[in-house]
Amino acid sequence: MINPSDPGLLVLPELVLQGPWQMAIDHWLLRAVDAGELGPVLRFYRWPWPCLSLGCHQRSYPNTWNTMACHGDLELVWRPSGGSGVLHGSGLTYALVLPITMVPGRTGVERYRFCCQWLQKAFEQLGHPLVFGQDHGVARGVARTHHCFGDASAADLVDVQGGSKRIGNAQRRSRRALLQHGEILLNPPPLLWQQVFCQPAPRIFPLLPSDVHGLQQRLRQALMEQLGLNHWQPWVPSPGEWTAMGTQQWVVKP
Repeated sequence: MINPSDPGLLVLPELVLQGPWQMAIDHWLLRAVDAGELGPVLRFYRWPWPCLSLGCHQRSYPNTWNTMACHGDLELVWRPSGGSGVLHGSGLTYALVLPITMVPGRTGVERYRFCCQWLQKAFEQLGHPLVFGQDHGVARGVARTHHCFGDASAADLVDVQGGSKRIGNAQRRSRRALLQHGEILLNPPPLLWQQVFCQPAPRIFPLLPSDVHGLQQRLRQALMEQLGLNHWQPWVPSPGEWTAMGTQQWVVKP
């Protein structure tokens, strides 16, 4: 039984699920934290095949994406969070859900800066310092594109030296909670990336598959330190909670 007043971080196991299920879990977690039933929650997850997630307000995107989805080349799903299209399947996706009382700042930019500090700290420890796109100047004068990694904003993290975007982030705020989604590029597929976005795949973090587990541990520790939490606990939802997620799946009609 989870005690929401326990000052610890809940960490779900890494799950490999289809897009609608992944988004349903994150939406359910946001509602649970908003209702005071859960405290801060972190989860990392993967995808069984390529999935293109769209921001909850995104309605303009290339029709070729629908065609590829119909042909089974990728899955198409809408996220509870905002932003633009993200190609998942070869990177590491995370969802962070916090009570709004733990998130300082009154503007979106301030909330992003707070919710990305743990990411910056962990990658700086790995020798890959990251700054926000706006701080690097890559977001100025750049037209917004249909996909997240086509440009960088004040919500995204880029290399200090080259300015290449490494982590795309998107948020959704409810009355009492905040969900932040993020995609950490690890090994973007060159051919599929070119087919979907009509541009070369970006360079990647030099991480081996065996390093990904260590990356998750480092990220989790950095988040706990930032939030001032002294412990974390693994959490596997009960059968009833899984059922609730399934019956309240996140669905957005185009």
